[in-house]
Order: sequence, then C-alpha cells, then structure tokens
Amino acid sequence: MKTAVDFTSRLINGSLRYRASDKLQSVFSTPPPENSRKLDKNSDDCSKTWASRLKQLPCFLQLPPISLPARLDAVAIDYLREHSASSPKAIEDRSNILTNYLWSRPLMSEEKAISKSSKIHLSKDLCEDEGEDEGLTFALQNFTSQRESRISKDVDLKSWKSLNYSGHTCELYLVARLAPNFATACRVLYEIRKRCPSFIPRTLFDFGSGLGTVTWATNTVWPIGCVREHYLVEPSLHMTRLSEFLFEQQRNSQTSESVFPGIYHRRFMPSTKNQYNLVVCANTLLELPCASSRSRVISSLWEKTTDFLVLIEQGTKSGFQAILEARNFLLTNGGSDVHIFSPCPHVQICGKKDSICNIIVRYYNFGLTRFKNEPSNELISYLVISKGDWRRHQIPIIKPEPDQLPRIVTYKPSKSNQLIHDICLPSGDVERVLFPKKQTHAGLYYYMKQAHSGDIVPAEVMNANKPDHVIECMNEEDK
Repeated sequence: MKTAVDFTSRLINGSLRYRASDKLQSVFSTPPPENSRKLDKNSDDCSKTWASRLKQLPCFLQLPPISLPARLDAVAIDYLREHSASSPKAIEDRSNILTNYLWSRPLMSEEKAISKSSKIHLSKDLCEDEGEDEGLTFALQNFTSQRESRISKDVDLKSWKSLNYSGHTCELYLVARLAPNFATACRVLYEIRKRCPSFIPRTLFDFGSGLGTVTWATNTVWPIGCVREHYLVEPSLHMTRLSEFLFEQQRNSQTSESVFPGIYHRRFMPSTKNQYNLVVCANTLLELPCASSRSRVISSLWEKTTDFLVLIEQGTKSGFQAILEARNFLLTNGGSDVHIFSPCPHVQICGKKDSICNIIVRYYNFGLTRFKNEPSNELISYLVISKGDWRRHQIPIIKPEPDQLPRIVTYKPSKSNQLIHDICLPSGDVERVLFPKKQTHAGLYYYMKQAHSGDIVPAEVMNANKPDHVIECMNEEDK
C-alpha cells in the first residue's frame, strides 16, 4: 500500500517529466532589451532582465520581505508608549515567551480539552443490595458510567477556555504577532489578486480578527476604498479596544472615524444570513476546543462566503492538521460549489498528510523590536476555497477549465546546477524532482531556480507513470 512519504524514495528527472507551459515559453523566448541583447545570459544585467519577467507569470507568487504600513508601525509604537509600564526590552523578552507558547499549541480534541479543564465527579450508589443480579449490576454500572462520561464531557467542553487575552497579554501579542500576522495575510491575499485580477472584494468578514491585521492587509493588497464593509468578530474586549486604537484616523480627536471605511466590531458570530465577498479566519482554529466546534465555525463561515474563504494558521504540525481538517470537512460537506483555489492543485487525499505542508513568508518587525532591520521568516499553512469556479475572476476569462498546475511544496536550495524540489501534482501525488541545467528548458530551469515553496510550476506533467523518468531510488541515508 502506498504511503504519503513514498515520494522521498524516488528521484524524478524533471527535464523528461515536465514540459514548460506556453506562457512560460513565450515570456522567456522574447529577446532582451536592445541594450542587453549582446550580453551573455549569465551576466548580472541580463539576469535582472529575466528576473523582471518572472513578475509577469501568475504562477510566481513570491514577495520581498513585507514591512508594516508606516501608519500602522507608528501607531503601534504610540500604543505601547502610552499604555505599557514596561521597557521595550522587557516587553520584547516577554513576547518571546508568548511566541513560543503560540508556536507549541496543540490541535485540541475533546479528550485534550477535557484533560485541561476541571473534572466533575458524579457519585452514585449503585446496586447496593446483596441480592442484586451480578449481570444486571454490571450492565447498570456500565450504562451509568457511559452516561456520566457524556455529562462530564459536555460540562468540561463548555468550561474549557482558550488563551485569555487580557490587557497585558494584548501588549505582548502586539509585539509578537503584529508584523507576522500582517505579512502572512498579505501573502495569501496577494495570491488571490495576482491570479484573479478581476476580483475586487467589497465586503470582508474576519472571524477572530485580533489586532485587525487582516483588514490592514486587505486594504494593502487592494486599494483603500475597495472594501466598503469590514465585519470583525473578536471575543476579547481588550483585543477589540487595541485594534480600534490602531484603526483611529486621528489621535486625540472627538470623532471616532477609522482609517478604513465601514469597520464594525462584534464579539460573537452574527446570526444574520448576510454574505461577504471575502471571509477570513486567521490564527483562530487552534483556539477552538474540539473538532466539532471547528466544524461548526467552518460551516458557518462557508455559508457567509460568496467568493473566497481564506484559512491561515502557523506552519506547525498542529496548524497544518487544523487546515487539513477544515479542507476535508469542506470537501465532504461544502457541496458542489467547493473549489480549492490554493495551495492544493487537487481534491484528493493530501500527499503530505503525515508530515507538514507549509510555506515561508518573510517580513520586517515593527519599530520597537531590536531586529527591525533584519527580515524574519514565518511559516504558515493555509487554504483558500472558492465558492464556484474561481476562473471567472481571471482576465481573460478561461471558459474551458484547464488542468491544475503542479505546485512546489518543499524547496531545497542548491549551489550546483541541479535543482531538487518536492512537487505536488494534480493527481494528488507528491514527487521529488531533479532539474538538470543542460537538459531542462532554459526558461523552466530559470524559473525553478528562483521559485520557492508555494510557487506554482508553469509546466505540464508528461507521462507521469513512465519508469524511465526515475533517475534513482534513494536509501534512507540519502533522503
């Protein structure tokens, strides 16, 4: 029986398996500008010319390190200066503890939630009569034990609580998560805008809005004013007040005008049937106590979606499992309108379900931190689901539905002329692929050299089961 990690035991020749797409060939087949035509292809000037062409490809999704908007950066520092009694170094040191806690959070199940909550013990006197039938006594005890277990489970799940975001915890969260949360939201939303340029969200629903970074990211990826309504659901009153502070148009003003139009804060999921173009749930699924709770939230969010549902979690084992759980739930219960936009090129069982599928997002911390000038890396796992065929948002609209293109799931940097990537295929399989420089199409080789995890491979998979495409079978030491 094939396992999810069998792909690591074979190395595939990418020059034989993959054919560069027509779009890729056209982008790199045109001659360089007049002043660089005589330059060697390996020269720096010509490389810059080729690098600029990568941006023409909707498959190339990388972004340079992302900085906070200057306004957000400044107002976050102002908040800490006005409300925090600790020094910047002390706040940053404590925020590292919160960062480690958030990174190590497990995906809660009913059993884990119950073990973390206080147990209730129900005492009952069962069958004390000496003349009681032993079989009846056993059956009655077993039935009562199961009933007590169900009652205990219901009470414990109701009493289970996620992290309490008090005023001080919100300050630490601001330092620890403002920049990475903003950057990761920008990266995922940027992919929607680049691949679906005609899609312009008019309404945004953000569940578990926290600091409001999704709203800031949405109004960074699309021009300010495109989104006319921002509906933010955040149960923590302290966190809501902090995000409102960050949204203030003018400080010390008698008016409460926000920097973006139509911002509405609510503490609970609304019962109305209103729908929104863009629905986002970022860094929230791990806060929920069990799978049934997460399923109810995902189902409710899907009902509120008209175009795109976006789920983002940290790229840990738990974060990926939460995303995978939501993916499986939507594919099973979401109906015929469920179309996976990103990152999966298929609707089959995930080829990395027993490991982790994540990407790296680079960002700059905001001004308070000591490492502002050095970019940091954030690992994320994410899922974007389109309600209906997302190709309706392309320009031009592609009427005949093309096959999904493969996607890089693991980037392996190499200083040699041979590139190795783990690639997820439209068939649902994952394979480890080597691209030799001399045998691979020049444009495809250059693209794969610049590409990273999360980028789409602009190539068609040729003869996926052909045995002569296998270069070697690797031993465990070679993996």
